[in-house]
Amino acid sequence: MALNPDDFPPDSYTELPLFPLNNVVLFPDMPLPLHIFEERYKAMIGDCVQREEPFGVLLIREGNEVGEPASPHAVGTTARIAQVQRLEEGRLNILTRGERRFELLETVRTVPHLVGLVRYIEDEEGAVSTTTVAGVREQYIQLQRHLTAMAGGWDREVSVPDNPSELARRSAVSLAVSLPLPPDVRQDLLETRTAGQQLEKLLTLMRQANRIVAEQVEQNTPFKGARLN
Repeated sequence: MALNPDDFPPDSYTELPLFPLNNVVLFPDMPLPLHIFEERYKAMIGDCVQREEPFGVLLIREGNEVGEPASPHAVGTTARIAQVQRLEEGRLNILTRGERRFELLETVRTVPHLVGLVRYIEDEEGAVSTTTVAGVREQYIQLQRHLTAMAGGWDREVSVPDNPSELARRSAVSLAVSLPLPPDVRQDLLETRTAGQQLEKLLTLMRQANRIVAEQVEQNTPFKGARLN
């Protein structure tokens, strides 16, 4: 259910064109390539490019991307267009990057595309456990090394942020772009308000991810003998 705009100061919300997507949850700093082919979204993206403004990406709760307007979740992320490739018949390939989380207060227009009244969600660090931060840092390093090994690369030094908010943001993106987490799990993580709470959830998810990826690395490694250093 949409929130009531009357509960917030008028200067705290703004109108934003919306792009509901199936199975896609966009996080801040996460790259998202999109192929634009529907007339309504070709027009919407064209306006965003011309005005150099972002649009909002929301996970669909009910409905489909094509056809009648879908019913999206209330929390999403703005997408800033970084690259545009123009194709035949006005179709577009675009590369976007997530910027800011927002909360949909109400839908103000559905035709030709969704436009919502949104309130941006400010990042909050909240209560942060040093034990959890250390655990996420360790799991983040392991995940990056596992992913490098899967790609056929060598172990390398992994840069890990000290700031809890940045650590949570980078860990969430790493999971989202490298592993097929269920959309509801990603959405729950996106909706988690503080960095401290996100890190608690990320620690569990990254432990599970590292177990899965480590098994894949082991299966893909043909040489099982002793290594010479």
